[in-house]
Amino acid sequence: MNEKNIENIRHSLSHIMTMAVLELYPNAGLGVGPVIENGFYQDYDLSEKISEDILPRLEQRMKELVKENIAFEQYSMDVDKALDFYKDDEYKTALITDLQEAGETEVSFYKSGNFENLCKGPHVATTKEIDRRAFALTKIAGAYWRGDEKNKMLTRIYGVAFENKEALKNYLAMVEEAKKRDHRKLGKELDLFAFSDLVGAGLPLFTPKGTIIRNELQQALLDAGKEYGMQPVTIPHIAKRKLYETSGHADKFGDELIKVVSHYDEFVMKPVNCPHHTQIYASRPRSYRDLPLRYIESTMQYRDEKPGEIAGLTRVRAITCDDGHTFCTGEQIKTEVANLCKIIETFYTGLGLYGKHWVSLSVRDSKNPDGYIGKTEDWDMAESMLEEMAKELKLDAKRVEGEAAIYGPKIDFMFEDSLGREWQLATVQLDFNMPKRFGLVYTDNEGKESTPVMIHRAILGSYERFMAVLIEHFAGAFPLWLSPVQVHVIPVSTEKHLAGAKDLAKELQNAGVRVEVDEADETVGKKIRKAATQKAPYILVVGEKELSGEDLCIRKRGTEEQENVSKKEFIEKVQKEISEKVAW
Repeated sequence: MNEKNIENIRHSLSHIMTMAVLELYPNAGLGVGPVIENGFYQDYDLSEKISEDILPRLEQRMKELVKENIAFEQYSMDVDKALDFYKDDEYKTALITDLQEAGETEVSFYKSGNFENLCKGPHVATTKEIDRRAFALTKIAGAYWRGDEKNKMLTRIYGVAFENKEALKNYLAMVEEAKKRDHRKLGKELDLFAFSDLVGAGLPLFTPKGTIIRNELQQALLDAGKEYGMQPVTIPHIAKRKLYETSGHADKFGDELIKVVSHYDEFVMKPVNCPHHTQIYASRPRSYRDLPLRYIESTMQYRDEKPGEIAGLTRVRAITCDDGHTFCTGEQIKTEVANLCKIIETFYTGLGLYGKHWVSLSVRDSKNPDGYIGKTEDWDMAESMLEEMAKELKLDAKRVEGEAAIYGPKIDFMFEDSLGREWQLATVQLDFNMPKRFGLVYTDNEGKESTPVMIHRAILGSYERFMAVLIEHFAGAFPLWLSPVQVHVIPVSTEKHLAGAKDLAKELQNAGVRVEVDEADETVGKKIRKAATQKAPYILVVGEKELSGEDLCIRKRGTEEQENVSKKEFIEKVQKEISEKVAW
């Protein structure tokens, strides 16, 4: 079954679901009901609040309706006639008015059984095309009409649909596994981060263990970029609005800008970092001999996300961005892009993710040229160059329209996690436009002023979102080099062996290993089970023999077998795995 057919099925099921809902609530108002990834949803204005207890009943009725082999029939209506016909329906009136303002003179409707709805389609010909065993209703949520919190809250019912029952079964199993791996759940269990109502929604607080992970990620980025001449810089968290008006970001982010008013001036919290970096470049005269200049920084930026859109670490208001901007000549572009792609390969290899990815050549939306800044000829050149480089680097990039940044095309690395979900993480972006907007120049080898090219890069993107991805991908069982606790030491007897366990831990710490000692007065079995829930890569159980110099008894995470090795051999093994960033 092709993608178009499954989308038609999902769209048709949203209508079938509405038919079932209207049997229970004949006066329900209908908001929007689009196809989404893996399924569909529909918004309803209901006379009462409903719970998910109703879903099995609705789902069963949908299966009965599908069995009736209902046909979907399209017809059109004059827009003025449609407005008059639906004058008492605020939702259809609003949607039809939008179409009228867009220049439409006729609007499309679909009839299925006794249900008629404003809809451009497409749909299946009849419900005979739908497998009754391959769809399910999954959840209920609240959703503001048109996504505006000033409007009425509607009831949104979600469903999923696939080509066959096996695909549905696999999807539902993946959802259950995802619940176990939810970064919000594991983040609390592993003591990685917290939220506080007093601090505010979307503003995560990272604990010592969570901060270890962030610091290790940042150090890995610094190490990967060292041989390529990356230079760390530091910028403030606020700036005048004019900075972002010049860059074009003020219009892009609009109401997402967070304002800060002092006694003397008005600022905004920085929504991005690149405009600040242009000002470091502009702070002194530059020659072609100075280029390329490669600035990197891990720093926070801020966006006023809507409360209803904030979700754990994946959507926050304070975003710690791994940011980098290279200023170079046109002749240097290829080398710089190639080096950034090598850094991406090195970094993701250490996480075991490189090779489980594809690359998007993200270009303009040809139907919406006004959504981007800069001249057409600059965009044409940037897209052509980036496409050529992707081929030379054998990235096997797929051209995707509409995914470019506002200032230039980009190469996006799309990684697949252990649940088969896809995440856009690393990116390299070619920008001919922002340097011109800020009047950036350098003196070329003929003594003339030229405009540098700006290459934006993010290796992991947002630390918050990236940590959420890693927590769920590894189910909290991080590679050794990234684990907050690398070795968990358990004394057989707290009374007899605790002091020796602490001495061993100190020796490991001096060797650069992160260690935790279980000091609880509990059985060894209970301590081992507790350590396993904290997902430490190595567990050492130490008693009289181990503390007197005999081989250590090692349990490696994920295995039942124990291994006996000397202390020296174990320390060298762990140090090697950490330094080489072995992907577990």
